[in-house]
Amino acid sequence: MQIKIKDIAIEQNDPFKYDCLERKSEIENISSITTNICAPLVMAIDSPWGTGKTTFIKMWRAYLESQQVTTIYFNAWESDYAEDPLVALVSELDIWVKSLNNTELSAGIWKQAKSLLPGIAKSTAVATAKIATFGALDIEKEYEKIASDLVGGTVDDLVDSFNIQSSAISRFKDIVEQTISELGEEQKNLIIFVDELDRCRPTYAIELLERIKHLFNIERLIFVLSTDVEQLSHSICAVYGNDFNARKYLQRFIDIDYSLKKPATKNYIVSLFHSLSINEYFKARKEGHYEQEHLIDCCDIFSTRFDLSLRGINLLLTRVRLVLSSIPSNNYLYEPLLISLLLLREHNIELYNRYCNEPKTADEVIAYFTKGLSSEVVCTFSFSLIAGYLIAPNLDHSNNSRFEELVAPYKKLLADDDNKNSDLAYVADKVLLISGASNGMRRNVNLKTTIERVELLHRIQIE
Repeated sequence: MQIKIKDIAIEQNDPFKYDCLERKSEIENISSITTNICAPLVMAIDSPWGTGKTTFIKMWRAYLESQQVTTIYFNAWESDYAEDPLVALVSELDIWVKSLNNTELSAGIWKQAKSLLPGIAKSTAVATAKIATFGALDIEKEYEKIASDLVGGTVDDLVDSFNIQSSAISRFKDIVEQTISELGEEQKNLIIFVDELDRCRPTYAIELLERIKHLFNIERLIFVLSTDVEQLSHSICAVYGNDFNARKYLQRFIDIDYSLKKPATKNYIVSLFHSLSINEYFKARKEGHYEQEHLIDCCDIFSTRFDLSLRGINLLLTRVRLVLSSIPSNNYLYEPLLISLLLLREHNIELYNRYCNEPKTADEVIAYFTKGLSSEVVCTFSFSLIAGYLIAPNLDHSNNSRFEELVAPYKKLLADDDNKNSDLAYVADKVLLISGASNGMRRNVNLKTTIERVELLHRIQIE
């Protein structure tokens, strides 16, 4: 059973083959900016955590590479154990330089650039640079001595120390600029993607921004930062205090702030049904195809109602998959009811507890679920599934007058001549059918079993 979502496959020769969020046009449009604009430039791809930023920039990078645009990918979070992000960033540049197969370059001026690091980076970062990068930096001994002098107090004149460091920075920038010129005139800019900046330690994130600003403000060099700007602002405030204007501070580093558009989620939900093998579960059922389609629609409705992020949808369907794996495919669990109660427990525990103890509060739950939904969504078969299953447990008790009270509004809608052939009449008919009020599809909804499954899932923490 697969419960961990695999990364979306991105093929170099067809980057959008598995583009379930329909990012192609967005990437093509933004690419025209980054490939033609005059650098230096820092762009932020801004979107909340769990909305697919990493997939977006990896797909974007593959698209640029297919257009013969050179890019570098740097995952900031994977290197935030380092004291100075400069060493990790230069290590990525080092990999790119070596891929050029230009011995004269890598053994010449680029080697000089690496050897300047001891005079620029933090002393402890220098001391561990070779270990952290498996020797990739190949720091020259004479510059290690300069770094030792700087941190060991052997340079008496602090002004001279500052001048040495300034000279090293200036020379480093010149060499990086010369190295980028290896791209040739046919390509305008080198693009470096910096991913997961908002997940880094606050001090590390700040230092990385400072390094980009002061050391890589270079012609033909573009940085694309994948981050949640709001979260990054909170990280900055954690260092400088809650009253610090973090947004204004970030303006020092970010030239363009691009917010990802919110994608239509249904295609993404469909892809998860395949990657989590939920579709295989439904294949064993007589009417599994239709039940799967309806459950997909229910998930789409709830993703809208509760504004679920892509990661939130992952979590929801992973939990559903865990439940389905524990029961035979010929045993009905009434998945729309399961998902309804899962989300109700998470977002309104008081109403959830009341419904579990008194299913006659189904009308309150239905009203709660309609908040923020358009009338078009409420008047769908999938929403009628949700409403019908919430009402159905009231049939577990004989002579239940409350059940009649719950279905009365739907019967009234159906009986009203003014509503004939309307969407409302259609939904009312389906609610009555599903709830069992008119020779329903399933009368014996086992609410107790469903609640037990919900509580089991609540005790399982999924990261």
